[in-house]
Amino acid sequence: MRILLSNDDGVLAPGLAALYEAVADMGEITVFAPATPQSATGHSITLKTPLPVQRIRINGNGETSFAANSVDGRPADCVRLAVRKLLPNRPDVVLAGINDGANAGVNVFYSGTVAAAAEAAMIGIPAVAFSAGYENGEPIDYGRAGRLCRWVFDRLLAIGLRKRDLITVNLPAGVPRGVRIVPQSTAELEDMYLETVDHRGMESYRLSDYYTFAHHLEGTDVGCLAKGYITITPLHVDMTMHERLGEINDGRWDALPG
Repeated sequence: MRILLSNDDGVLAPGLAALYEAVADMGEITVFAPATPQSATGHSITLKTPLPVQRIRINGNGETSFAANSVDGRPADCVRLAVRKLLPNRPDVVLAGINDGANAGVNVFYSGTVAAAAEAAMIGIPAVAFSAGYENGEPIDYGRAGRLCRWVFDRLLAIGLRKRDLITVNLPAGVPRGVRIVPQSTAELEDMYLETVDHRGMESYRLSDYYTFAHHLEGTDVGCLAKGYITITPLHVDMTMHERLGEINDGRWDALPG
């Protein structure tokens, strides 16, 4: 099996090393990841500037050492460049993560980790995005997170991954209570901007690091993750609201303005 790994926390992130170590025995593993952290960059790609690539060696969380490609770009750039140009063979699957923090609910729109996986799905390669939650400032146990990701991945392979599958997996803080296969929550985020005024009276604003969800909707990724469950949510890149197509089509579209 050919597996391409990427992330949005950067090529030196411990979550990437943990994911590599978790799947290292599964086949040919290749790593293309951003040179610097790219959290919350969403699905942006680089258009106007070159994408420098440096081959480096990473010392993992244990005794593992592995080769990686450091790309001075966004997570989606990493996957797109690897598949379109630099890999001699198309990967069978793309894995992204393990992200430092959950990517549940509407956060999937902002997440570079999910974007890396979504880029693969757009190209026609099945992809899984892994994220690990934390709370009260406690560090993530990446050894345990890696083992859980491998356990989930093994079961997804047994079920069968399809050509354009895009699956996001969130691990709760602490020891999981079980697994829930659930839809994405659409509850809005509650956050705030912090204001500062410099010596010239110029106002500036920075988004606070703290946020929460307006509602923990029952039976969704946000709600089940908060209760301590691993959540698995299949997504797709087709953002069409199909039930609205007919309603909007029933409008008057036949008399174009002159």
